[in-house]
Amino acid sequence: MPYVLATLAALVGGGLGAVLGAAAAGALAAALGISSFEGASGYFAVFIGGPIGALLGLVVGPLLVLRRAGHRRIGALVPRLAIVWFGAVAIVAAGLGGFWAMRPLVNPNGPAPRLVFEIRLPPSAVAPNAADSPVELQTSRNRMPATMQPGWRDGDREVLAGSVELYYRIWQRVLVLTMPDRSDVLFDISLGLTPEATKSFGPWQRAEFVAQPGEGRPRRATPTDRYEVRYRVEWAGDD
Repeated sequence: MPYVLATLAALVGGGLGAVLGAAAAGALAAALGISSFEGASGYFAVFIGGPIGALLGLVVGPLLVLRRAGHRRIGALVPRLAIVWFGAVAIVAAGLGGFWAMRPLVNPNGPAPRLVFEIRLPPSAVAPNAADSPVELQTSRNRMPATMQPGWRDGDREVLAGSVELYYRIWQRVLVLTMPDRSDVLFDISLGLTPEATKSFGPWQRAEFVAQPGEGRPRRATPTDRYEVRYRVEWAGDD
């Protein structure tokens, strides 16, 4: 129990010490002749006073807890302080790693990658009008209309082409095609949280569900429906 309390004291002491150290350094800056021109006094407070205060807090906080637990000799305190600091660093690292893993955006510092897709319709099916934005990417976070490109024919089958932004990091993505009769064709897009760039299209895969007007719930697609999709991921700047 003393180690847990000492680790918490190190975390609280480090944070509190950083705040108090920055405040003290900011007040001391004027006395030392450090002006506020171009933020010089602010840099002094944050990058000098803050770290010094944090270091003092990391020492004083757990030291008080350990001494209160009966460890008063230097030989007993030093190894225990090392264990406490290791635990505090591990907790901070785990917290930062958790925030990074749970970040919501696929590419927070640049343009979102794009899902480039081709959808092959059943034989003799009438293709929807590209101007009606017939394809949409749906997730639990957003709905993103696709940008359509000129399609072509593959024998007696129309092929639609387009791309759509992959904005959020999320496990489940569904590409939805709306046909002229208002039927929705749902394709499961399996890419993982952070999709990697791929230069070539994957294999054709069948639709998962078909939702027809007037029906209560989508039905599972069968091989006779013959709606198929293939896709790849394109990141800006990748050849």
